[in-house]
Amino acid sequence: MKTKVEVYPADEQENGGFWVCVCIHVGSYYKHMEKSRIHCLDKQAVADATWNALHHKVCPECGHVFSTHGWEGIDVHWRANHEHIISYEDAWKLISKDKYVDVMLASAE
Repeated sequence: MKTKVEVYPADEQENGGFWVCVCIHVGSYYKHMEKSRIHCLDKQAVADATWNALHHKVCPECGHVFSTHGWEGIDVHWRANHEHIISYEDAWKLISKDKYVDVMLASAE
């Protein structure tokens, strides 16, 4: 799954700083995963959040960035947040083969 990260400034009402947002490649564009964006107050926090998003596994449904241990915790995360979309067992078959986005995009057409 191709991902990228976008960084943009937070306004004064959001206490300034920056937002780091994971974007997942979907068809011909990148989908912004707004629900899992991270608010960073300084440039070091931006660098850390960006590095984590680009080097760790990312949930293809919501953009949640997992820990340094690969897909550890995806079963609990999926069942708590996405089971209503597709069962964890069926989703994992696709995610583990890097086919989730392609199959879900094709089924939506």
